[in-house]
Amino acid sequence: MGLGVKVKELHMRHIPDSSVSLELKPGDIVGLTGMNGAGKTELLQYLAGLKRTGKMGEIVMDGLDPFHARDLDNLRGKIGLLCQQPEKTMVFSGLASDAAFGPENLAVEPEVIRKRWEGLRKKLLEGIPEDQDFRMLSGGQQQKAALVSVLMMRPQLLLLDEPLSMLGRSEGQEVLSLILSLARRNGQTLLLVSHDPETLGRMKRVLVLKNGRITERKAHAYGKMTLRKSENDPTDPEAGSLFPEDPEEDPSEETGRSGLENPFIGGGRKGPSWIIRKEPEDRKILLSLLDVGFRYGRNHVVEHFTAEICAGGLYLLRGGTGSGKSTLCKLMNGTLSHHSGHIRVGGMELPVSGRKVKWSLFSKKKPTAMAPVRRYVGYAMQFPEDQLFETSVHLDVMYGPMKAGRPTAMARQDAEDALRALKVPERLWERNPERLSEGEKRRVAIAGILAMKPQVLILDEPFAGMDREGRRVLETVIDDYVNQGKAVVITAHEGGSKWKSQ
Repeated sequence: MGLGVKVKELHMRHIPDSSVSLELKPGDIVGLTGMNGAGKTELLQYLAGLKRTGKMGEIVMDGLDPFHARDLDNLRGKIGLLCQQPEKTMVFSGLASDAAFGPENLAVEPEVIRKRWEGLRKKLLEGIPEDQDFRMLSGGQQQKAALVSVLMMRPQLLLLDEPLSMLGRSEGQEVLSLILSLARRNGQTLLLVSHDPETLGRMKRVLVLKNGRITERKAHAYGKMTLRKSENDPTDPEAGSLFPEDPEEDPSEETGRSGLENPFIGGGRKGPSWIIRKEPEDRKILLSLLDVGFRYGRNHVVEHFTAEICAGGLYLLRGGTGSGKSTLCKLMNGTLSHHSGHIRVGGMELPVSGRKVKWSLFSKKKPTAMAPVRRYVGYAMQFPEDQLFETSVHLDVMYGPMKAGRPTAMARQDAEDALRALKVPERLWERNPERLSEGEKRRVAIAGILAMKPQVLILDEPFAGMDREGRRVLETVIDDYVNQGKAVVITAHEGGSKWKSQ
């Protein structure tokens, strides 16, 4: 039986005069949406008992209060929370060990744990060794591994924060089908956070969090949104968005040689495709890859990859989960060194070694030989938390320009220009990045790279977890950057949504 939830007049810490009230009945299948920064993740943390609001409000789950220590002890085994950052959900680095941790603590029989693990592994992690280190997986694989660890516990209340954000559309909908099937079969209550109208359209109910209040909308209305195709329809969240659904049918797209089959990290899928979204007007080559290969140990992630990045070009690096997209981004940026082939950045040949470059944002030593490469090729990482470390947004975005040797006043101006371009509100500039929503963190992380004014801007899954307005703002930034005669590379999953017309 699922867990019933009642929330009454709950105050959200960073939203003045907020008063959140909602009710979930046992077995409810409910979607939760709202703009970045609306408090969706914070609400899930309150429900899971991880945070305690200053002005109490009230949360009751089958007569128990997660704000009360004794009640929370009784609730822990009944609530499963999937965090938006997968590593926050994981306890152990080994997949099987982490998956078993939750049910073992609930005294589930070992044979039952093994049966659950084999069933979920076949559905979500097929082809990946069960002792594989979580940190060696792609972002999408990490997201699925974290989901497995939550589902293994069979909690009465499933709190899933953007569980599909790192997956392609078709793969994400397959995973959603599994989540819904298990929730209905086990009688679980499900509260799932998403910006995707197709996902929300499959819920029984949809709650919208805005200005510290909850309103309810019909789920089928979101399903209808995915059928709209007009770019002139401002209510269509997919109008003017970025990724082509079927590039094989678009003769305007050019593809370069991509990686070969990868039986381990790529799960047997073909390597990523190189797609030219906007043909450069001239042929000034900023970065080139020729027959590049890279492996982790004996596992070949990239093989025979060739591409050219020219001034004024817009490029899409697209592939399935674990196909090597992020690895290629790190190779272009010099964070990883390739095993074979040639990579030239601004006329400089990058060294071949296959070893991770010894470089740290926190290093007090003189910049290494790779520092100029990273100023020339800016890389916004797949998980923004990996590059946010200062005590305020303002200082974090200033950090790159200052490390590049710009005077403080100039670095501050570069940072503010980048923050304004990405429409990060000034009220957030002095806030610690850790206190931002995931969508806000992503904008700030991209602003930090944009402020350095690199010739090549690499954005790894930049739209994951972003609301509609954030996507449109970033699309404008990308267009402007390309029109300045620089280059942009974006990673995306197979089966994404339409790229707006160029």
